[in-house]
Amino acid sequence: MINNRAFLLCVPLFVASCTQDVARYHTAAVFPERPVALIEGFESACSNQAETLRRQDAETAQCWVYLPPEVTASLILIHDGTHEDLPQLVLQLRITRLPDQRYRADLENFINIPQTNGPDVQIIYDDTATQRSIARMLNELGGEPIKE
Repeated sequence: MINNRAFLLCVPLFVASCTQDVARYHTAAVFPERPVALIEGFESACSNQAETLRRQDAETAQCWVYLPPEVTASLILIHDGTHEDLPQLVLQLRITRLPDQRYRADLENFINIPQTNGPDVQIIYDDTATQRSIARMLNELGGEPIKE
């Protein structure tokens, strides 16, 4: 079984390679039953001091993760952010019930960079190796990856 904590910790390593984009990094899978192990793993992996679990609604959970100081400083400088509200990696899990009674799990990630003026900048890291790793994890948890 894939260690969810390791998944959450590996994403910030790639932050320096991020590009600004309107889309978000996205992986999805369909499960025959509600993916309780995925939901519980996601929630428990978001539990240290540098992480905050937020519920957007009944279907969506987000883990907001503070990044290492050097990465944070680089993101602030490159994307004209503010040091008063630091950039964070956002991992999002959304579980929805489909009309055929199966469940769809969508995993997204992006880096949110607050701005002094105007809306936050969101950047993605799109890496095929990471995408394959997440798809493999969803498969191991009983999901059937969706190719979109």
